[in-house]
Amino acid sequence: MNRTKRPSGRAALLPLGAALLALALTACGGGGGDHGAEKGNGKGDREVGGGDHDRQRPTGLGTVHEDRMPPYDPARPNPRDRTEGTLTVRHGERFTIAMRESASARLNWSLSTPGPDRDVARPAGTSSYQTAREKELIGSSHALYFTFEAVGTGTTRIVLTNRCGTDRTSGCYSPELARSVTYPVTVR
Repeated sequence: MNRTKRPSGRAALLPLGAALLALALTACGGGGGDHGAEKGNGKGDREVGGGDHDRQRPTGLGTVHEDRMPPYDPARPNPRDRTEGTLTVRHGERFTIAMRESASARLNWSLSTPGPDRDVARPAGTSSYQTAREKELIGSSHALYFTFEAVGTGTTRIVLTNRCGTDRTSGCYSPELARSVTYPVTVR
């Protein structure tokens, strides 16, 4: 019987390491750019920047407020529940909160119930967009947009919940994941 000798020890891990390195380098998107910058489109809506390319997005979102997830720091884990700064909008204005959603990072956002005070801000729908580059990459993220109408003056809170950080029955649950992000909203 002719046996092929298989590499052992570190030599056996080299192909796996090379494959993981190649995957990491291609998934990063490379290049500089204006990551996270908002750009005006001349029609009252602002577009969320996408690094090496301008991020396209669904129309009719109004002012887009992009979530700013804290950078990873092993010495200081991210809070599971965090509160962002107050969003101030005008009565009658449409506004949107853009979240990054990713199955591989276990980020699966939804609007918490009961939702914001409907006399102040009403949900107007959700939409998502994934760039052509993001569609090519296995496990990449996409933008998920939560849109609201500012219907009356006052204050309220919009709470977005990560299913993978809260639903113990989901296959993606982990007690270390973010559970919620709260956005205080003032309508003037």
